[in-house]
Amino acid sequence: MRNFLRKRRGFTLVELLVVIAIIGILVGLLLPAVQAAREAARRMQCGNNLKQIGLAIHNYESAFKRFPHGTVDDDPREVGARRLWDGGNHRKGTVLVKLLPFIEQTALYNSIDFNLDVEAQLNATGVFAATRTNMRNVAIPSFRCPSDGTSQRVLTQQNHLYNYSMSIGNQNMDGQFGCAQFRTNTAGALRASGILGGNLFRNGGNGHGYSGPYNDSRNISGVISRCDWSARFKDITDGTSNVIAGGEILPSCHDHHRGGGGWYNSNGQWTATSVGINFNTCGKRGIADNASNCNDFRSWNTSGGFKSDHTGGASFIYADASVHFIPDSVDYLAYQQYGSRNDGETLTLSIE
Repeated sequence: MRNFLRKRRGFTLVELLVVIAIIGILVGLLLPAVQAAREAARRMQCGNNLKQIGLAIHNYESAFKRFPHGTVDDDPREVGARRLWDGGNHRKGTVLVKLLPFIEQTALYNSIDFNLDVEAQLNATGVFAATRTNMRNVAIPSFRCPSDGTSQRVLTQQNHLYNYSMSIGNQNMDGQFGCAQFRTNTAGALRASGILGGNLFRNGGNGHGYSGPYNDSRNISGVISRCDWSARFKDITDGTSNVIAGGEILPSCHDHHRGGGGWYNSNGQWTATSVGINFNTCGKRGIADNASNCNDFRSWNTSGGFKSDHTGGASFIYADASVHFIPDSVDYLAYQQYGSRNDGETLTLSIE
């Protein structure tokens, strides 16, 4: 019997183009969903890191009866240069340095001699003798948010591998270049005029959280100062579930967050709620970050706030160690009430 083979017909060009077009449409539909899922996972990781830091803060408080703190400024016990930005044995690093043993970084913490200049030790090449690694280039996982697309950039020859800071609260923040956004309110009277900024409750008058050499906390609105004052639980009279303890930052967006030393820079971690969430000083959307205006990373009243690369807001820890995502569209006054530890006011609305 003869077998007849039927000749197979291939795809025509039109059919092939139709298939490619369908595949392209499906990819176009699926890609945003994939990207959204990835960002959701990154945001969850950021929240988990903040939870770790919140628990570490509580463990630190249990051990030392106060929240972790930074470096004393103008220490009267020191001779010669003794400001936060000066080298010397008065420099003891940041809040994040103090938290190291509470986030499974005990070996690094124990390698530091706290009788000496902590920042200089961590700046020195060869902190880890085996790898000869400079600590500013070492990423500690608990200090990083994977959503941050800016920390990998090298700025003023430094890497800034951290994304979290504690809060100085509704503090007066000095402006630069004539920028009056979130303006300084030294008399505490601007609120009555409908102008919002720092010191709304007359408890944050000290410029950018400065507590001085004697740690005067009367004009510090948040849970830490720029220097070495930090709150005890009894200082948080508004209730730990109603007060922001810290949150996310993008270090490249503020000149002091950028500062040499990154996460351990003694003069680097003062971050205020008086600055609106995600105010653009990051060079985003084609707006220059060095244009000598309110979008300039050197204008503290707009740059020294909490920022993230999440869409629509940033993640925060409260003083009770709970984690919350606050939208950048939040009512400004409500945000300041949560930023202040002792304003004594009834919360105007929930921001969760």
